[in-house]
Amino acid sequence: MASDITFTLGDGVPGCAEVSHGTDTRPPDSVSSGTDPLTAIGIQTLSQAVEMLRQDVERERDRADQAERRTDELLHELADARTVAMISGSEAAARLALLTDERRRPWWRRWFR
Repeated sequence: MASDITFTLGDGVPGCAEVSHGTDTRPPDSVSSGTDPLTAIGIQTLSQAVEMLRQDVERERDRADQAERRTDELLHELADARTVAMISGSEAAARLALLTDERRRPWWRRWFR
């Protein structure tokens, strides 16, 4: 993600800077009043960039957690589907065994049980 905060040197005069509208020109609390304005702007810009990155990391962690929960749900659904398939297969095998046994009996036993 690119930052919309920029600063440029103005007219080559030391200590003079042009700040874009999106930048807070006040130095952060961690900067002393004797600090060079360009340094203060650089520190502020870096602080804002770090905060934006922190927010991005937090958002991606939330997405990863959501994806992990969805993966767990899908694994449970898959396990349930496999169980149903195994039960259905066992029932089909049992029915086939009954039909096969029925066919192997002599014809006259099929009529007289």
